[in-house]
Amino acid sequence: MARSNVRREWHLRDPPAGVAGRRRARAVAESVADEYEKQGARAVVLGGSWARGDAHRESDIDLWVFGLRAGDDVLWRPPFVVTVKKTSERSERRKLARPPHVGGSVPGWRAARPLRDPDGVAHRLKTAARAFRWTAISRRCDRWVAEQMVGWAEEAVKLVRGLATGQDATAAVQRDLLAEHLGFVMAIHRRMFWDSENEFWERIGRVVGGPWARAQRFALGIPGNRLEPSCRAALRLYVLTARETWSTLDVPQREIVAHTCRVVGPPFA
Repeated sequence: MARSNVRREWHLRDPPAGVAGRRRARAVAESVADEYEKQGARAVVLGGSWARGDAHRESDIDLWVFGLRAGDDVLWRPPFVVTVKKTSERSERRKLARPPHVGGSVPGWRAARPLRDPDGVAHRLKTAARAFRWTAISRRCDRWVAEQMVGWAEEAVKLVRGLATGQDATAAVQRDLLAEHLGFVMAIHRRMFWDSENEFWERIGRVVGGPWARAQRFALGIPGNRLEPSCRAALRLYVLTARETWSTLDVPQREIVAHTCRVVGPPFA
């Protein structure tokens, strides 16, 4: 299949959100915000792609809820999955200063849209995000990068062992772990922000460039027309795993998983 046709196929499964889709998403976000406000939430904030304005039709709606017991909820509000993170101002402030989180948290809070904020929680966090400078945590970033490199050394050796013993599945998993996590190590080392993991991988390759970017692409299986077949296989794996684990899901979970299977799996329509 020609590359242009392949891209068109996947584009049709998850096109950019239109005006009607954005309005519908905002209405769903407001409705869910009402639900949590009635439960005692101090603030409800819209984050992610719907806040930034670059959402696709199948993008989930990300909400941050303050003032309730910490935890995550995943809701099904057709046609949207709503991911609710119940957090606290203290927790979010920590993320704005910790290397594993700061690269995504700072731009996330800068783009966030408060839906309910009577106590000014979201306003204070947005102000802190706008004021952030890498120099304030430079030493902390360097220590984190060094610790990560030591920690991932063992996984690199496991990859060698997998190749040496013919354990192809183990080697492939170790390869993917290194390709994923070393990207974040390099991002913090380069003091890079990213809006979401949806664009992180392309951006880190562009930022670093050179041999590192080429090694990243090979580690991810991109050259040689291996990417699209392997991605199809991964999606097929999701569908098959969904069938196997169906009995463990409750009704709302089944609705979400079934919707996802319709989007990612055959038959294509």
